[in-house]
Amino acid sequence: MPTNHDIDYEASLAQLEAGGLPIRAVNRLREETKDNLFTSDLTVNELLLATESGMTIISQVMGSCIYHIGRIRDYKGATGEIATISDGHRDSRGRALARMRMEAEMVGADAVVGVRLKERWITAGSHGKGGDDGGELIEFTVVGTAVKAPWITKVAGHPVLTDLSGQDLWALQREGFEPCGFLFEFCRYHVWHVLKYRYVSQGEITSARDAMDEARGIVANKLIAQARAEGAEMVVGSDVTLSMKEVPCGWEGCELNDLDVDVSWFATGVRKIPGFKQAAQTNVPPLILSMMPLGRRGGVVVEEEEESDAVKEAAQRAEERSAE
Repeated sequence: MPTNHDIDYEASLAQLEAGGLPIRAVNRLREETKDNLFTSDLTVNELLLATESGMTIISQVMGSCIYHIGRIRDYKGATGEIATISDGHRDSRGRALARMRMEAEMVGADAVVGVRLKERWITAGSHGKGGDDGGELIEFTVVGTAVKAPWITKVAGHPVLTDLSGQDLWALQREGFEPCGFLFEFCRYHVWHVLKYRYVSQGEITSARDAMDEARGIVANKLIAQARAEGAEMVVGSDVTLSMKEVPCGWEGCELNDLDVDVSWFATGVRKIPGFKQAAQTNVPPLILSMMPLGRRGGVVVEEEEESDAVKEAAQRAEERSAE
């Protein structure tokens, strides 16, 4: 097998531009899976519970995208969503996820679990406002663990992505639920002259409040539409982040500032497993439930006392059934 030093980078770039994986990624996956040795970012507890629920760990998979948003149409004096930026985030995240899914397809996975997505602004616009913008570069990197999971319903050659942890999936499977897709949405909402006057009296800034409500509504509606398209019956594991910052108005000599509101939402759609029948007896791996930490949520390690009541209750019911 050729080493990374022997890679034809022009051929690798052409392969990527054609919608495939770079040669370096193909070599990595072949090398990792040839001896049934795998790497993953799962905790010990996640690994054991995922295995107990019928999953076979294959390999760590990943995807990335560095995206140039570019010049933005002038929006001085306007209030509303800046579609160029919102679409850029959606497109770049989608590309990173698609590349991770291709890696999962290459190793024959049914699903990718524990999906974590990181974003980074590489450069901001040279002026930071309206039609003067240009040169924004953002990077998205997504990492997860590819698994065989015969109990998860999927379209052939289309692994299911989920940000749920190993113990979350163990609990869901015990109650007859399965993940059906990783959901994500983003909105950049701009408010012109968030403070209408240079000096204002004490009180709520209603334009900022309304912008947050509008941005959250835009994201929620689109995320629900994604969930329906994936056939989800409910959405779990929602991770919603909201940020805002004042930006220059852009008009020469204007001392008033505008406001940018960003809303980002990640979640997993789940549904009932078709034809699911509750097992008469469930074997619970010894010591699993007492081990700490239990796993991670949103990239943060979760201690036992922080774990959701739903997972604890599901585990307790499983223990009770196995004792009958």
